[in-house]
Amino acid sequence: MDRSVTRRRFAQVAGSGLVVGIAGCAGEDGDDEESETDGENGDGEGLIYAFAPNAIAVIDPEDGEVVDEITDGLEDEGWGDPRITADYSEIYVLRESPSQVLVIDTENHEIVDEVDIGPDPTHMYHPNDDEMWAHADDEGTFYVIDTDSHEVTEIVESGLEAEGHGKLLYHEDMGSMGYATNVNDPAALIMDLEEYERTDYIELENEEEGTHYKAYAPETELAYFEHGDETAVVDTESDEVVEYLDFAGGMYLSPDEEVLGVLDGNSVRFLDATSEDSEELAVVEVDEGPDALRYHESEDGTLYAYTAHTRTDQASVIDVEAGEVVETVEIGDIERPEGAQHLHRTGVAGGGYFVSPADADGTVAVVDMDAQDAVAQVEVEEGVDTVQYVGDSGTGYTGKLR
Repeated sequence: MDRSVTRRRFAQVAGSGLVVGIAGCAGEDGDDEESETDGENGDGEGLIYAFAPNAIAVIDPEDGEVVDEITDGLEDEGWGDPRITADYSEIYVLRESPSQVLVIDTENHEIVDEVDIGPDPTHMYHPNDDEMWAHADDEGTFYVIDTDSHEVTEIVESGLEAEGHGKLLYHEDMGSMGYATNVNDPAALIMDLEEYERTDYIELENEEEGTHYKAYAPETELAYFEHGDETAVVDTESDEVVEYLDFAGGMYLSPDEEVLGVLDGNSVRFLDATSEDSEELAVVEVDEGPDALRYHESEDGTLYAYTAHTRTDQASVIDVEAGEVVETVEIGDIERPEGAQHLHRTGVAGGGYFVSPADADGTVAVVDMDAQDAVAQVEVEEGVDTVQYVGDSGTGYTGKLR
């Protein structure tokens, strides 16, 4: 890969909605922004926040309707990864231009702060209860935001070339250490999260390819890094590469941390995350462009995976053990710009629902994961492309806190 390629040209697969014109942060500086809410919904747990160009809609999935909106100061916005705090009291969301993080009070449904960060932000992480780490792709750095003061307390250089689209890999089992990826660096970047510095890096075999998606299997202490069209498997005890898998893509860990799903083109590969050999459990073909993999365990113990399509208005329901698609559900359509090489569609799981926005239709689909059926198509606004559930949303790419 051309080492000068930015993340927008590399993959354009941010945690927002569509991959082209990827989301980031915008807005005026100030702490006095108000919402139109009266805070009737108590602590807000169980609600969904849906981010559109001119409004943030608050959705009750049980009723399938918008119960509140935040509109003040919002106009033609682009959004990146939202993250919710460990106590579910605040949502932090990336706002495209100017580069900011907005802080939303989930009890009162209002924006309570705007935090300036570095240019071209896409992803954000919550490695501990006290901090949010927002990545600025133009600089290849993480901006560390204190969740009490809402102030940037550290700027951490992660990319080797001070630029590039990057992510953070962390698990509580890792202690104070973690890893970063960067599409411009052929390496897994070793990060000290207490000292706020990159301490070293693990060189990978193809110097023309960077790193992007990542995952960690706590049972085996193996870390997985997308590296071109391969996946590098790293022993986190020795920080050595132990294997290269001949496929790559978005990686999603099941809530019990025993299954790792990998989106390999139109194939969804399920790996045994308790196997030191990364044993393949099943390969399921989803020809419609699978994305946003989320899991659900039924009352009888069956593990299902929900994946939103990027090339149709549907989502597939996969029986993981059986290794087959058992249902498709209509969830609305997304924009597909002419000539776009990569499409992305976000989705979250929480409260027994799979939730995915349809920016072309201006709706948010609410799917009952037990019934395997869409129970609502909530009207929001054309361009709605990012969602956040208030509560435990499982484990995965934009799932559980860590």
